[in-house]
Amino acid sequence: MSLGAVDTYLTRRHGRRVQREQAVPERDWAPVPVGSYTLLVLFNLMAAFDEGHAILAVGPSGGDLMTYSYYRRGNALKAPALMACLREPETFSALRRASGWIVHGNPGNWWNEHVDCAVALAAPSEAGRAVADYAEGVKAAPGTYDLVTHNCLAFVEEALAAGGVRLTTVSGAGLRTFVPKDAFEAVTGATGATPFRAWKYWFDDVPAPDDGLRTIGDDPGTERGDAPAAHRG
Repeated sequence: MSLGAVDTYLTRRHGRRVQREQAVPERDWAPVPVGSYTLLVLFNLMAAFDEGHAILAVGPSGGDLMTYSYYRRGNALKAPALMACLREPETFSALRRASGWIVHGNPGNWWNEHVDCAVALAAPSEAGRAVADYAEGVKAAPGTYDLVTHNCLAFVEEALAAGGVRLTTVSGAGLRTFVPKDAFEAVTGATGATPFRAWKYWFDDVPAPDDGLRTIGDDPGTERGDAPAAHRG
């Protein structure tokens, strides 16, 4: 087994352990108020050379979600930003049935992408709409991506903040990392929102949909189809 394959295996195993340890058991699930929004932070833990990638998903609880994947053109530390969204909105239940496989991109350029896990929140409707409005604004004008100061995780935190939501750590402080992979473990709560049901979810790595689209899986170097014009992470 190559060193890269070992790193990927260890990353996946660690992420699964975090989910098992921190997920809320069903008996302790808090009721979800009628009219709430679901806010998800989806993670591909092995993207960006094993540093991970974070994707925002937002929509009415029980209804369709839209995803916002903020990434860069090319591999430079600072580069023009791009935004990929779901080809068609889908529910959280559908995402779980697909074991984390989503169809992302923009019209004329769609690809299959796998996310390993999610942090899930329930927020008041006005907060959820504010998060969605912010994400749509960045989609319209993505600006500049900076790997250290304004990467995918920074975008997610900014969008949540637009709805008054802040991800917190065990001490109650906000996240202090720009590494998406680390955030999945480090975040233990939120202000302005409450855990949605299990709070931390895991999606098993199952085969990609056989639909002829470019496929971006968990393992670096295993992409199928035409090479992408940009780098996610």
